[in-house]
Amino acid sequence: MIHQVIALIALICGIHANNNFYNESLSLTPLARNNLLANFNFEIKSLPKHLSYYNESNDKDSIADASHYTYFPRSIGPLLEKTNTRELHLRFAQGWWDSESWGSLPVNGSKSGGTGVEVWAVIEAPTSKEALKSWSKLAVSLSAFFCASLNFIDESITTFPINAFNPDTSSFSADPANKLFLLRAAMPSEPICTENLTPFIKLLPTRGKAGISSLLDGHRVFDSLWNSMSIDIQTECDDESEACNFKMDQSISVIVDVMRSLRKKENGPIPKPVEGDKLQCDKSRGYSVWQCFPLGLPTEITYSLRDVFGRPINGGPFSSQGVPVTVNFKAEGWDISFKDGMNKVVSLSENDSTYTILGDDEVNIDFKASDSSKTVGLQTAPLHASRSLTGYSQDKGGFRVVFENPGDSAISFVYFESLPWFIRLYLSTMKATSKGQTGTYQEVDSSEYVTLSHYQPAIDRKRPSHMELLVTVPAKETLTLHYEFDKSLLLYAEYPPDANHGFSVEPAVITVLDTNQKKVYELRTTSSLVVLPTPDFSMPYNVIILTGTVISLAFGSLYNLLIKDVITEEEFEKFAAQSKLRKLRAKIKSLKSFLKSK
Repeated sequence: MIHQVIALIALICGIHANNNFYNESLSLTPLARNNLLANFNFEIKSLPKHLSYYNESNDKDSIADASHYTYFPRSIGPLLEKTNTRELHLRFAQGWWDSESWGSLPVNGSKSGGTGVEVWAVIEAPTSKEALKSWSKLAVSLSAFFCASLNFIDESITTFPINAFNPDTSSFSADPANKLFLLRAAMPSEPICTENLTPFIKLLPTRGKAGISSLLDGHRVFDSLWNSMSIDIQTECDDESEACNFKMDQSISVIVDVMRSLRKKENGPIPKPVEGDKLQCDKSRGYSVWQCFPLGLPTEITYSLRDVFGRPINGGPFSSQGVPVTVNFKAEGWDISFKDGMNKVVSLSENDSTYTILGDDEVNIDFKASDSSKTVGLQTAPLHASRSLTGYSQDKGGFRVVFENPGDSAISFVYFESLPWFIRLYLSTMKATSKGQTGTYQEVDSSEYVTLSHYQPAIDRKRPSHMELLVTVPAKETLTLHYEFDKSLLLYAEYPPDANHGFSVEPAVITVLDTNQKKVYELRTTSSLVVLPTPDFSMPYNVIILTGTVISLAFGSLYNLLIKDVITEEEFEKFAAQSKLRKLRAKIKSLKSFLKSK
């Protein structure tokens, strides 16, 4: 027993000394128009644990929870085991990524999601029905855990991707009697707020109290031009030792408007009008007391990390190698310096732009630019894509998807589209137009550019439309796809309270492939808002009011006829004179007269 305790203590000490089980890093990139891109990355691993997925009653193969969940969150592991989930990906995103101003997505888009909530997972099950049951349990549990409406995920919005979201299943082994199923669903109308960020931070060993996670304040993160939170969990197994461990990557990416943060610091959260003497006007364009043409954004600015996030970095966590913080900037016109709690200032250079946080002292970063328009060279996205609605009919509509290839070589990608069951897609209406270097649009044969790799039509209230296209766009060309759809009429109870607002359609997912058919970049279009034929919901209200009024009048008249008796006026006076109330009033009057006489 003593030897086991000593071994456990040595194991825990080795975990704390080893940095392979928890790492975190921060990358800051000043962008054009005084914007700042911040990427928070967290990597967490659990210790190897013997396989107990296939026989949950067998507890002798599992090791102590204290060692397995030293860094990995204890609340996630049992959830994955109960639902036989081998791989889990969760995305929370808000805003729109401007690829022309900000370049390519962070981490080539592999950690970024579309508007709303998106989740996909690899589940081990003998049949697809059993996989859907586990998928439903997983969605309900994640809904309660992350305070999101994932409990509304059912088979009517769930798809089984074929070529998109291609997971790497070589890192874990499955039971020969089971299969691996890839399931995906998205909720584009789900609002993202601090209720989702709080459980996200609670998964970290630091709980947002130390390290770069101390910067994550909900009011600052969601007051950004664009933000995305991601969670990626994979199961890694060793066939020889039959031991498995979990690997979780968490990341948060935000685009912060520095000037808006500085205004809030000066004026508070409530916007205030700028005083007249502080207005920055272009005096060369008819400047007067009543007329002011505002100048552009200032290029000579000074701010700090505390100004942007409201707080400094609260030291480094228990990692022995420290926390690397990288600032991507051009040396010309920029002065970046780190200041710790001991007032020690460390300036960065273009050749050495990484600072490692060691110790528990607070660390702040000062940014000073003589010309903030000179930023790091943006990495151009390999593909620009946009999707919009066409047609104004209440019964029919269409999509117009534009793919622009800015590169010098042809590009191939998988276009994944999942539409709700009440939008009936017609592939026969698909047309393609191309715009080459001449700048003129011309209709082309869609089969030359587009190959249908998978299509599954929708079934009312059971499954959505699922389409996957393999598209190739030549260099310096723009390809536009047009296809139409019909709109279904829902049942009365299926309309939401804000039915006239419309129904959100999830973004399409584009996976760019290289020559070896491997994913090199991933992006998503914007979500769409489709207006369906909506009945006049005031008619049932009017019918209910009219029917209730008629029934109340009829019932009252019939009740009076059945209950009350019809008598003459003489009989009524006779009965009234003999009533107890009449006799009591007579006695009171006589008593009053007697008292007056006395």
